Amino acid sequence: MSLLNLQASYFTIENPGRLLERWFNRFQYRGTVRINQREVEVKWTARADRELRRLDQGLVVELQLYFSCVVKKRVLFHTGSGIDAVPVNDRLGLTFQSIASAVCDPCEFADSYPEGKNLSSGRAARMVPRTVELDFRRGGWEGQFYY
Repeated sequence: MSLLNLQASYFTIENPGRLLERWFNRFQYRGTVRINQREVEVKWTARADRELRRLDQGLVVELQLYFSCVVKKRVLFHTGSGIDAVPVNDRLGLTFQSIASAVCDPCEFADSYPEGKNLSSGRAARMVPRTVELDFRRGGWEGQFYY
């Protein structure tokens, strides 16, 4: 019998050090976009802004609300891809999808997020987040969205 690993579970408690860093490293840059007739506030740090300026091509942030055995919020980052996104500015775009998984297998869900179908009903369209926060830390993009 294995021990419960709270750092890798769905119920993970965020690192207190990261919470303190978020407090001291405020999101200095802001933009607003409309997705499915709802306003979404996008905030990013000075580090993220510096990295956006270094990129040869723009960055597309894909937000996913992923329904499987549990609901999971995912933030994916794409550079130079042909993804249809709403522009936040000339270097940053945002897109949102609600996805229903094809299967409800916890192991498959944790390993590969199997895609099922895009949810495009009226109720799914209203699940757009209110706020998105972006940062660039330790050589990689990080993001979170809130309702």
